[in-house]
Amino acid sequence: MNNNEKTSPSITSYRSVNGRGRVSGVDFSTVAGRQLTFYEFYDWAGLKALQPLLARPPLSQEVEAITTVSGRPMLVMRGPVSQSAVLEILSTQGETQVAMAPPNAFDAWKVRSVLGFAGQGLQLASTFLRAGLAKKAGHGFWKNVDPSIFVFAAANLTANVINLVYHQGEQVDDQHQLRYLKQRVNRDLAPHLNASEMLDIDDKRQALRPHEEVNRPLDKARGFLKRHSVEVGELGLRYLGAVGLAYPATDWRSALAEKRMPKKNGAGLRVYAGLSSIFGKTVALTSAIPDPYNPKPATWLDHIREKISFLAGGLIEITSFSALAYDCFFNTKGKKNGFVIQGKPQRDWLGGIGASMFVSGYIVRLWAKFGERHVDMKELFAHTSDTLAHVSPEKLPQLMANSAASLAEHFEKGGGPLFASIYSGLVDDMSRHHATVMKAGAAAAQSPVEVLKHAPDSTIARDGVEWQGRVASAQDLARAS
Repeated sequence: MNNNEKTSPSITSYRSVNGRGRVSGVDFSTVAGRQLTFYEFYDWAGLKALQPLLARPPLSQEVEAITTVSGRPMLVMRGPVSQSAVLEILSTQGETQVAMAPPNAFDAWKVRSVLGFAGQGLQLASTFLRAGLAKKAGHGFWKNVDPSIFVFAAANLTANVINLVYHQGEQVDDQHQLRYLKQRVNRDLAPHLNASEMLDIDDKRQALRPHEEVNRPLDKARGFLKRHSVEVGELGLRYLGAVGLAYPATDWRSALAEKRMPKKNGAGLRVYAGLSSIFGKTVALTSAIPDPYNPKPATWLDHIREKISFLAGGLIEITSFSALAYDCFFNTKGKKNGFVIQGKPQRDWLGGIGASMFVSGYIVRLWAKFGERHVDMKELFAHTSDTLAHVSPEKLPQLMANSAASLAEHFEKGGGPLFASIYSGLVDDMSRHHATVMKAGAAAAQSPVEVLKHAPDSTIARDGVEWQGRVASAQDLARAS
């Protein structure tokens, strides 16, 4: 499950080539007029060895905070330096860092859409070619376009566009995970605040901020499609296409006026393909996105909706369009929905290959997710920074780093966001909405080692178990200083 949505500002990341140096990775960010560099070390000895070098000319960076992410020391430094200068200094110490390329994961939705485009394109080419040949024989072009294939292909081509744009499936806000993370932030910061300063996890802090972006109608439409892309595109529009395949659109108006069912397609396998596809989509419409942070225990029906419904719907559709492919290959030669080229009847090879590609697309869809839940990072940043605004100024940079590290560890299994992205997001929110607090924190901040020395050790309950607080141990401080 992807547990996050894209955060800003942007981060440039580099990672160690062989994993043998002292620095496992470096991230760069410019936020609120500050240039930040994030160094992740394999151990405290590496931090101790390199931190003085980074603080001296030509870099002359200042330490902003020291924390740990999944056991690895993280050094946050600030100062106007170029990325090339940092990488060059590290290379003199035998540290080779390369730019981290974006993940090139298999995207089932995108592959499914490409196959759909090709398949439906061939289906349209088939019916247009047949209509063109009929026109040469003295008949009108559009009167000879197969209405069932035309509606079927047109609806599916439109659905493919939606799949390509929103190729991750449906994307919905994960309210339960957001509440869990707010509670986690509160637990981490509770030792540094009075009870009256703690914020309710059900408060909507982002709603209290001035609106910085105008929510235009087009943005609302995009947001709707983002949340319901599978229901609108993959299921809704393709639903229309399946109905058109079983019941040709030429009879829809008359059937509606006469209050009856439209006439079925004359080709029996196309009726089966359309009706079984409708059944498959109906099964898929009952699907639900897993919600592991929902405090309400999942029922057996929830498990079916989360793990079986979408998969079962896809399997049904595979059989549906396999029947359509068979019909095109074997039930067209010498018949109305076949070709006659130079007086010789031909099979509908174009339509058959197109339907086969459509089947291939549904096979690929078996590896696609119905959708994903995303945490509203802006709301999470707002809650965290509004809470941090109550801590004493000298503790602010360190506690901000601790909060970012705690959140980064939570998201680590889901593929991000990185610590640097979360920390930069908090800095951005604090600078825009708590500028005075940020300036006071920057002016009053001691060195991170001094802050840690004066902070009491604490044991905080997290994830249902006792864990040592993010205040470094005496041994860690000795190594770092």
